[in-house]
Amino acid sequence: MNLNTFIRLYKEFLKECKQKGWSVEILIEDSGDYLTLLKNTEGIEVEFYIEIDFENYVQVNDKTNQTRLQYGVIRKEGEGNLFAKQVLDLFHKYLAKRSPKRRSYLIRYLPKKSDGN
Repeated sequence: MNLNTFIRLYKEFLKECKQKGWSVEILIEDSGDYLTLLKNTEGIEVEFYIEIDFENYVQVNDKTNQTRLQYGVIRKEGEGNLFAKQVLDLFHKYLAKRSPKRRSYLIRYLPKKSDGN
């Protein structure tokens, strides 16, 4: 899967979370790092994160690199366990519907060109 497709799916997933009545607050949206605070209707909060490893990559060809991606949910221990599981299950179902392969994700991206500075 390419990086732009995955990020698009992530943003669509957040819209689906809002449709479920959950509060969605994006805390970090940086190249490769995404952190979103999700709060359900009972007020339980979890943080959903995505980290893309741009430092450890494999060059596929002259124009494309491939790297690993990690995602998950951060919550207070004991609190939010059920909601965290619900968020991950929903994300997995969302990806499974829209992605032909649901394994550990390898992200393909075009490397940024160095300007020599």
